[in-house]
Amino acid sequence: MERQEADCRELAARLGLEVKHVLVDNDVSAYSGKKRPGYEKLLRLIETREIGYVVAWHTDRLHRRLRDLLDYCDAVEQAGTRTVTVKAGDIDLSTAMGIAHAQMGAVFAENYVRSAREKLVRKKLELAQDGRYMGGQRPFGFEPQRVALRNDEAEILRGMARRVIDGYSFRTVAVELNRRGITTQHGKEWNALKVRNVLTRPINAGIISHHGVEYDAQTPAILTGDEWMQLNVAIRDNRQRSNHPGTFRKHLLSGFVYCGRCGARMYNKSKQQRDGGMKPQVWCPGNNVNTGMPSGCGKVSRMMDPIVDLVTEAVMRRLDSPQLAEALERQKTTNNPTRELAKHLSVLEARMSELTNDYYVTKLLSRDEFETLRESTKSEITDTEKQIQEFTSTALLGGIDIGSDVRSKWDSESIEWRRDVLGHLIERIYVHPRGASTGYKVPTYKQWKFDISLIEVKWKV
Repeated sequence: MERQEADCRELAARLGLEVKHVLVDNDVSAYSGKKRPGYEKLLRLIETREIGYVVAWHTDRLHRRLRDLLDYCDAVEQAGTRTVTVKAGDIDLSTAMGIAHAQMGAVFAENYVRSAREKLVRKKLELAQDGRYMGGQRPFGFEPQRVALRNDEAEILRGMARRVIDGYSFRTVAVELNRRGITTQHGKEWNALKVRNVLTRPINAGIISHHGVEYDAQTPAILTGDEWMQLNVAIRDNRQRSNHPGTFRKHLLSGFVYCGRCGARMYNKSKQQRDGGMKPQVWCPGNNVNTGMPSGCGKVSRMMDPIVDLVTEAVMRRLDSPQLAEALERQKTTNNPTRELAKHLSVLEARMSELTNDYYVTKLLSRDEFETLRESTKSEITDTEKQIQEFTSTALLGGIDIGSDVRSKWDSESIEWRRDVLGHLIERIYVHPRGASTGYKVPTYKQWKFDISLIEVKWKV
């Protein structure tokens, strides 16, 4: 870019022109159709007659599309602006013949770009079909250009996959990596989104995905086919349990507590006490805390600490219950069908895409046919996802030794691990409003004045 500007300045000096503006659209192709702030400013300068000459390195630096050239011709014709270039000489747009030559040049330039793009697309397809490297940054776990595995990172990635397969969330895996001092391939700290992005790359299983079609890669795989299938099933379950993969939670029950009066999600806040101290609460806001739009009744709030204590005690009893132990033992002794279910789910999702294409694109289906087939396929997808979740929901719990001291395990683990356990056990926690009857006296729960009968836990397992 600097060399081209120097050439243009040299040409302007030879012509005795004073340079008033230097306009650059770096990294924006003249063919792409994207907004070009420098080019748009150039047209405004021409239309307002603030400049008399345009000096460019080549005509294709100005425009590679005929439609852009026509707009440019109209502007310079009305303003009387001259165009000169370093490589293509003086461009006379004041005569019909000069405009015709410019149009021919634009047509050839546009055709050249189209041909180059077609070759590039074809080259990318050939590389994918051959399983070869198609460009891009070095993926975590691989050497540059994916010529070989970077063994230390590959082993870390296998461990990350095993944790997710075992039911741990992306957040928990990210926290564990950061605590161990392990960084991304760019030397940055991990977050849940980075963990998910690294684990969902098909190249980890020796697969190249190109426009939705999968090819065998020449690169050695980090994960086996079975591990890749199990990981995708676990990631689907992880996604259903977490709508905010890039954020960390500092409160144990964030996202679990809902208003028993209106059903809206409750949020955390601090309330000043009589002694001047601050105590955490959950409350149902009248308006959404993020958008400001109406979302809840604004009528229900409650102290957070006794709810956390109550739920923790309930979880301890749940983890130590004979019913859960029986369910976990049954899961261990039952053939796990998640791999076949995941394959079936992929077939159903492909069928849904085909139905959409047959109705909207090829017009092979009537509206009634499309609606009937879509609803039946959606229903089958929902049923299959429920079956997968039934077999994956207790994966993390299976790693807990029910016969050991469950409370010690709970107390020693991180908040992310405890939230993962809650995500497998609990659907929602409802905080119901207090009764309006006269003479109501708040009962005592441990050290708090708190009515535990107004707290409802809806269990998954």
